[in-house]
Amino acid sequence: MEEIFTNFFMITLPMPFRLMHVNVFIMIHDDKITLFDTGLNTPENFLIFEKSLRHVNKNVRDIESIFLTHLHIDHCGMAGWLKDVSGAEIHASEFGRPFISMANEAAFISTLKVFCLSNGLPEETTENIATFLLNLKEAPGPFQIDRHYQYNRSYSIGGRKFEAIPTPGHTRDHVSFFFPKEQVLLSGDHVLPEISPNIAPDLSEPDFHPLQSFLESLARVGSLPVKKVCPAHGSPFTNLTGRVNELKDHHQIRKGLTYKSVKMGAKNAFQVSQDIFGRALSEFDHFLALNETYVHLSQLVREGAIREVMDKKIVFYTAIP
Repeated sequence: MEEIFTNFFMITLPMPFRLMHVNVFIMIHDDKITLFDTGLNTPENFLIFEKSLRHVNKNVRDIESIFLTHLHIDHCGMAGWLKDVSGAEIHASEFGRPFISMANEAAFISTLKVFCLSNGLPEETTENIATFLLNLKEAPGPFQIDRHYQYNRSYSIGGRKFEAIPTPGHTRDHVSFFFPKEQVLLSGDHVLPEISPNIAPDLSEPDFHPLQSFLESLARVGSLPVKKVCPAHGSPFTNLTGRVNELKDHHQIRKGLTYKSVKMGAKNAFQVSQDIFGRALSEFDHFLALNETYVHLSQLVREGAIREVMDKKIVFYTAIP
């Protein structure tokens, strides 16, 4: 546990994925706790989280509110369990409901498979990814969102003010939290110190443009007077402007590599992703690479640099002379 500022702490929880951990944050006020993100829904995390609260003489029943950056399982996994124990209100973006609803799982899997196969991902890999993602949707304890964020006003809890800043890109529902007096930004997965967050299409909302949204979100937080950034993965850091510029440059370079690949001849998104990320990847990493490549290809189509051509139910991209 690390104290970020007075009565505000970062708790680092493990997870069995490549990033290995996720940071969640607690704000203590009026003998209550406001929690930002929750970590994965695992017995180990339950114990670590409860032990961390005891260090500040608190327990799970003291949680009054839970604010979620977005509804990926490493950020919302324990929300249902914590709400059941404490009665806490859960706050999240209005765009997050499809992530927690299992009512449309058949439509979700069907849409996912069409996306993967039409962009060249092999059928066996597509089936394995569909099974994996369906299991992920079932991993968080069930919960309902109590309140949606209001983006044009400040929240005031225990005399401390903060704002929910919409930062779509990594996901459509992503939100960051800015504490103006302390000049601290909880950036979630939007701005990370060492890696670029994966950006992917929202298959339930074709009109969402992830790359453009991500870059606009970077500009939005980059203009804030921030002295410390507290990310969901990695250590807190100070140079927000420098990191924002690095991420912008990264995607400009990646977009250039994407165009270069297509310029060499008609390719589907999976083939382009192999040119950029290589072939020696796990199935899930191939899926992540496909997502990000598709996002850059879509942006190049919107800019008029390349075009889409359908051939035998697979989309190919060609450069426009």
